[in-house]
Amino acid sequence: MKNEPNALSLPPVIAIDEEKCVNCHMCIAVCPVKYCIDGSGDKVTIDPDLCIGCGSCVRACTQKARVIVDDAAAFIEALGRGERIVAVVAPAIAASYPGEHRRFLGWLRSLGVEACFDVSFGAELTVRSYLRHVESARPELVIAQPCPAIVNYIEIYRPELLGRLAPADSPMLHTVKMIREFYPAYRDCKTLVVSPCAAKKREFEETGAGDYNVTLRSLDDMLKRRNVDLSRQPEADFDNSPAERAVLFSTPGGLLRTVERDRPDLRAAARKIEGPELVYPYLDTLPEALEKGVNPLLVDCLNCEYGCNAGPGTLTQDMAPDVIERAVERRAEEGRLAYAGKKGGDRVARRRVDKALSRYWKPGLYARSYVDRSSNYRIRIPSNAELEALYADMLKESLQDQLNCAACGYKSCRGMAIAVFNGLNKKENCHLYKQRVIERERGVVDESTARLHEEIQRTLEDVRAISGELASLHDHAEAQFSAIRASSDAVREMVGTLSSDSGIASGKRAQIVALAGAAEDGERGMRATMETIRRTSAEVSGIGSMIDVIQDVADTTNLLAMNAAIQAARAGAAGKGFAVVADEIRRLAEATKNQADGIGASLGSVIEQIAASDGMILKTEASMQAMSRDVGVMAEEMSGLIDSFSGLSSGGATVMAGIDDLKTATGEVRSIYANISSELERLFSRIGAIASISEKTQETISDISR
Repeated sequence: MKNEPNALSLPPVIAIDEEKCVNCHMCIAVCPVKYCIDGSGDKVTIDPDLCIGCGSCVRACTQKARVIVDDAAAFIEALGRGERIVAVVAPAIAASYPGEHRRFLGWLRSLGVEACFDVSFGAELTVRSYLRHVESARPELVIAQPCPAIVNYIEIYRPELLGRLAPADSPMLHTVKMIREFYPAYRDCKTLVVSPCAAKKREFEETGAGDYNVTLRSLDDMLKRRNVDLSRQPEADFDNSPAERAVLFSTPGGLLRTVERDRPDLRAAARKIEGPELVYPYLDTLPEALEKGVNPLLVDCLNCEYGCNAGPGTLTQDMAPDVIERAVERRAEEGRLAYAGKKGGDRVARRRVDKALSRYWKPGLYARSYVDRSSNYRIRIPSNAELEALYADMLKESLQDQLNCAACGYKSCRGMAIAVFNGLNKKENCHLYKQRVIERERGVVDESTARLHEEIQRTLEDVRAISGELASLHDHAEAQFSAIRASSDAVREMVGTLSSDSGIASGKRAQIVALAGAAEDGERGMRATMETIRRTSAEVSGIGSMIDVIQDVADTTNLLAMNAAIQAARAGAAGKGFAVVADEIRRLAEATKNQADGIGASLGSVIEQIAASDGMILKTEASMQAMSRDVGVMAEEMSGLIDSFSGLSSGGATVMAGIDDLKTATGEVRSIYANISSELERLFSRIGAIASISEKTQETISDISR
């Protein structure tokens, strides 16, 4: 459940890089307040109104998904605009840059920072403010407030302790106000706070003091990006008076060590406590301690276990505590020597420190008040009935199921249930819930695994059968391939023959056309012959009549010859020569008659034959006409047949092309079969491997189930 923005909203000081966040909930585990983090989604989110800015999640996140939000970019832009800036530097600088903190100050000046002030002197002023409050107000309890994370915690989660917070500024704010009050040359300058802490930004926004909170880590990143060798930077010193032992303020117990210089008696009435695992539970107990009257007078408390020297914005995260504090202790020793001298003691140092502080401390200047932000905390606590329903939904069926294993990050099942109730987490992130779901599903998985193994075995057998069928198919395919090759050769030979016959038939087309023409010519010749025969028959008939005339002439001549012979006989000797002539004429007439009779007979026979021939010629003419028609039809049919041969030859070429394509296709089929066979072998091998894995999985699940 996220809070809506309101007048008491706090600026975010921790950001999340969602690309790096793996939703491991380590941040929830280390967070002192837990419910500022929403773990209900795939990535966690932070509610800034509930986050105290302690930075525990920044240190704990192994994925580096937490980033401190500071003002580094705004600071660089301000320098670029030519703004006048002075730096207020935390004592933790000595731990992050042991032996080189003065070169760090020199680098800041090279950037354009006009002056650098040591917050350690502000810590000296803070101790004076605390002591003045203890002496004048005589409070039951004073909670030190240098740590802004602790101030945030009390403002949000323990508002009843607000009146117990020291009503004085932190050392940093003491320093900022000192500059504005006592250093008029820098009064109008913006302030760069070189800080070890993420939460300091909130302190500055709440009080209106301090402009750019930039962590030591951010500045170190800037050094690296710019390839700055700090050892080659000129040294510079602070522009304010040095501190004495308040340099130790950033170290656990540093406040008490400074206080006891002026009020040794307060040591026994104070409590020193650090670290998020201790300080916040301790603050939760203070109201009860106050009620019972067993509380200390002064609580020197810091969020970070090793103090501000190891804050989330420092460079000392992986250093040993002794290494961290060594450089700070060295600076504290330098401060004591600066005030006490080599032969002076605490009395001399105290007198000189008091004189220096008197120049910069003024009543009311460093007073601080606080804001009650408890309305930001709107986490609803479920009733017992609601808790029971939540536990049931989380599969916590009995008290024994409330394991408080802390795997969820909340340290207790109740804490997780409250988070789920407020929508800040989900039951799936509960270890027991996951375990119960696994147990419930294990049987299903076991059964499913067994069935899967059976199916895999059946599939294996099916693949074997398919492999056998494929082999048989291969044999049939090879026989078909051979038949296709034989058919291809036969069709190729047939197409060649067709092509040859088509050429021959095409060559005979002219002869068929000539034959049809000859038939027509024969028919015409036959008709001409018929006409000639008919004319001859007519002429022969005319000859017959001429023969009749000849016969008549011969008969007449014969008669005349007979008469002449008679007359010659009658004439006697004078008529002998005439008788001879008459006799010759008679014989000639008889011969002519005989010849004419023979010719007539022959001519009759010829006429009879011509008459007979005329019938035959008529029949022949009819036959010739029929033959001519048949030859014409045959010529047309032969022409069509020749065209069909040509089409058949062309179709044969198409058939051959198709057969070639078929042969190509059969080759591809063969190749595909080879690939299928190869893939089938691999599939068979893989299924076999899966079957083996399935068998092992089944055995493993069975072992787990037992």
